[in-house]
Amino acid sequence: MALDFSEFFKKYEAVVAEVDAVFQKFEHDADMGELVKCGKGCSDCCNALFDITMVEAIYLNHKFNQAYSGMERSRIMERADKADRQIHKLKRKVFKASRDGAGAREVLEEVSRARVRCPLLSDDDLCSLYEHRPITCRLYGVPTSIGGKAHTCSLTGFKPGEKYPTVNMDIILDKLLALSEELSKSIGSRFKGLGEMLVPVSMALITDFNEGYLGVSEKKAEPKAEKKPAPKPAAPVSDACGSCSQDKSACASCKENTVVLGGYVKGEEE
Repeated sequence: MALDFSEFFKKYEAVVAEVDAVFQKFEHDADMGELVKCGKGCSDCCNALFDITMVEAIYLNHKFNQAYSGMERSRIMERADKADRQIHKLKRKVFKASRDGAGAREVLEEVSRARVRCPLLSDDDLCSLYEHRPITCRLYGVPTSIGGKAHTCSLTGFKPGEKYPTVNMDIILDKLLALSEELSKSIGSRFKGLGEMLVPVSMALITDFNEGYLGVSEKKAEPKAEKKPAPKPAAPVSDACGSCSQDKSACASCKENTVVLGGYVKGEEE
């Protein structure tokens, strides 16, 4: 019997809706809208190297299997296999550099410079699964912060050294990891680290997320007599951008969600 992930897909799509709403706030803002340069045919983010959480990977795989078959599917799978081999070589290179004493920042900068074409990027530079693209892709054109350091696409109008409302990617990642862990527990996976796994898009496409891969035991656990209490609501995507009801003047005073591009949050300097 095929595993049913529909409950988790709905929860994931709710996070996607929050993220899309944040991006739209940037696009429709009177001052920042013109700084967002994303548009049809721009594929800079489709050559960036990043991993996705397990719930995203299973969701993307499901939508891919629904949408493609025949020769078109085979072409995408060939591109996925090529990208996966490129990523494997890069990760071996990074591992060796780290083993030989390279610092964390040096290693991260090496990864950030890597250019691996996404297997979902078609020959005409359009995403083959755009409506279901990962969250990282959805936020690439606006300022984001990871571990206190701000990032944005170099093709945008956002300038390094200036402050902007910034989407906290650490909060979003925590949400996705929590959802992945919940999924892992619900299927009774024997792999304790399944919910923490991060995989590239290429691997998400070529993997068969069946019972064997996910570590589902043949004998399912007996249902518990008592129902667990509902989990507490997760934190908003970003206090300044995800659920703020204030006008844009509030951004100037919101230190927690306003980060200098190209710099670190106070207290995060190395």
